[in-house]
Amino acid sequence: MATGEGTGTPAVSPSVTGNYIDGTDIDNWPDGTSNATKQEIVDRAEQLIENITHDYFYAENFAIYRDGNGNDKLFLGSIPNILSVSEIKLSGVVLGSSWYTFDKNSVYLDPEAVTGDELPELMLRMNHKRGLFPKGMGNVKITGTYGWSACPVAIKRAVIILCRYENDETLYTKYDDLVSDKLGDMTQSRGVDKKFLTGVQEADRLLFNYIRKKPIMGIA
Repeated sequence: MATGEGTGTPAVSPSVTGNYIDGTDIDNWPDGTSNATKQEIVDRAEQLIENITHDYFYAENFAIYRDGNGNDKLFLGSIPNILSVSEIKLSGVVLGSSWYTFDKNSVYLDPEAVTGDELPELMLRMNHKRGLFPKGMGNVKITGTYGWSACPVAIKRAVIILCRYENDETLYTKYDDLVSDKLGDMTQSRGVDKKFLTGVQEADRLLFNYIRKKPIMGIA
């Protein structure tokens, strides 16, 4: 990694902000670079990393529709990790929050749900014998947040590297044998060797462990 990354006197107004860094994290803005251009570079670097990793490294709101499966547990598919669930609707009817809980991949019947009955789990199952999520097409709507509660340090560092690289390509190691798509002035590799991600070796090393195996599914 280049000496001086993220150090020195900031040369940008704090008004330049992204989801993971702000303009003051970049120490090599060329003289005369406008805030609008700086914002574009920061946004582009963050978008590239999200495209590569198939993830959001902040808490993002979501509202998705899924097909009911007739069971008490419903997997939401290839989406970022679930952080919270604020509402579930079954065919437009709000499901009481005491009925369900969630993990990072799914929502399901809460066996410790508070219903006022001495045997809440038994009561729920007696009243809903066919499963909490009745079969149907797009009949279950889940609203909440997903992603990360805090941005990992490695992701922030990767964004900084890409921004600094765009300002000065001599600072980092560039792959020369890419087959690439362009995203602004930055490169996302599609080469035969899958180790190439951004085309900048120092950034790629930081991103390897954060790549989701499957792309994010459609969000409403």
